[in-house]
Amino acid sequence: MTGVLQTNTGVVDDLRDAQDILVLLAMSLALIASPSTHILVARVTAVFAQHTAMAWADLLGDVIAEQEASQ
Repeated sequence: MTGVLQTNTGVVDDLRDAQDILVLLAMSLALIASPSTHILVARVTAVFAQHTAMAWADLLGDVIAEQEASQ
């Protein structure tokens, strides 16, 4: 039973991390969309946001696969 609780806690922690990252990505996209943002800043922020989103998508894919394997 303790193993299941630790696994669920790990998943919840991963989901909280993903939530924080999604908030940061949303703020990045707001910065990119702002008309007062310099084009170079917008492009650098877009690349950062893209790489971050892909890294977290990979992490969540691993968490999903791990959960499916444990069932």
